[in-house]
Amino acid sequence: QQKNSVVNQYSFNLDEPLARDPKWIKNHRNKTMDIVVQDINNVLYLFSNTGNLYWKKKLPGPIIGKIEQVDLFKNRRLQMAFRTPNRFIILDRNGKIVPPFNMKISSEAPHHFSVFDYDLNRNYRFMLINGKKIEMYDNRGRNVSGFKLRNLEQPLVNPPKHIRFGNKDYIILQKINGEVRILNRQGKDRIRLERKAKTSSNPIFSYRNTFAGTTKAGAFIQIDSKGNLIETPLDLKPGHQIDMTSKSLVTLSENRLVIKGIPIDLPYGNYTQPKIHYLNNTLFITLTDKDTQKIYAFYSNGIPILGFPVYGSSAVDLSNSDNDKAIEMLVQSENNGILIYQIN
Repeated sequence: QQKNSVVNQYSFNLDEPLARDPKWIKNHRNKTMDIVVQDINNVLYLFSNTGNLYWKKKLPGPIIGKIEQVDLFKNRRLQMAFRTPNRFIILDRNGKIVPPFNMKISSEAPHHFSVFDYDLNRNYRFMLINGKKIEMYDNRGRNVSGFKLRNLEQPLVNPPKHIRFGNKDYIILQKINGEVRILNRQGKDRIRLERKAKTSSNPIFSYRNTFAGTTKAGAFIQIDSKGNLIETPLDLKPGHQIDMTSKSLVTLSENRLVIKGIPIDLPYGNYTQPKIHYLNNTLFITLTDKDTQKIYAFYSNGIPILGFPVYGSSAVDLSNSDNDKAIEMLVQSENNGILIYQIN
């Protein structure tokens, strides 16, 4: 295949329409990537990176939020941790329940799920938010007594996030009214903000040693470690979407995509959140127009990747799934189909 091209490599179908975007996850056995996806009948599928089905399993409900990979037993064998509206589940590589993780939890909405590994030593903390209630469990499924915060004043708009600067841990809670709380590992306020933030529904990110996001009014907001708030006008419209790395900001407002300050005007459409992928020492930015079912992809300098746009109907996931030099792109096609493209 010629260099600088994108080709359709594999396509395959589920039994029923997809309920969520397909995702790459690590295969610890052969050091490649697999595909995990759930259909509208709550059946979870695990496929190889070429579309061969390993197994499928009926779950008690739809998965909410991310499927997180964990190494519970610290032996480099990975499990999948996730939640449904009323269950907290961890499955092993073969789709079997890892005891005691088929736990009944409160079904009060909104539901959130986060996994924290503070010191990168695989001593996980599993945080489940149900309405205004917080539950936190350890690797053995026991309640973490050291985390004191059990009730919130308001539900959250996004899952709690762990950010580390130097040797300090920060847990970010973002309320539905846009206010932000920054806690320590014990659930106590670590930073008190000088004034109330009015963040948009976009998540808070770690950006240039600050906690960064956008305001409802469309400005860029940064919170430093002393609680100071800095706002920079960006003229983003209501409904804008963002993504960030520690040094790069990407925004989408109406049809204007801005990558690290470089504006790109797209056709008007109904776009998925722009997504930054870091692979092979290169930043790639992708987004999909759901109306026209076109995927757009750019380098960090704003130049489109050759061969794009291509067909797809969901947000995409990029990975080097088979350890060659090319990158594989995973996306939904039609109602119950999955496509794998290769970007050379």
